[in-house]
Amino acid sequence: MTLVVSGEIRIDPQDFDAAMALVGPFVATTQAEEGCVAYDFWVDPRDRGRIRVFEEWTSEATNAAHAASEHLAAFYAAMATSVRVASVELIRYEVSSRGPL
Repeated sequence: MTLVVSGEIRIDPQDFDAAMALVGPFVATTQAEEGCVAYDFWVDPRDRGRIRVFEEWTSEATNAAHAASEHLAAFYAAMATSVRVASVELIRYEVSSRGPL
């Protein structure tokens, strides 16, 4: 089973640069984690306050290890002190198969 997490983070657009300064190193560290197939954030080109999130993990266990990681806790703490986050909506999907469209 593959685990996919998808959603968005809404921030105050004035805090965009501060958010991106945190996102770059955090994403690079997460992409190096065991079981991480894909992990990235994308900015809506029409709305700098809307950041899309996409994660793909080889298993629930590897995603759980990410959720318990020190770098995720540090990222959340840094976001809380330097970025005005309006909302976070992430949805988890358990994928039993996948293939090209």
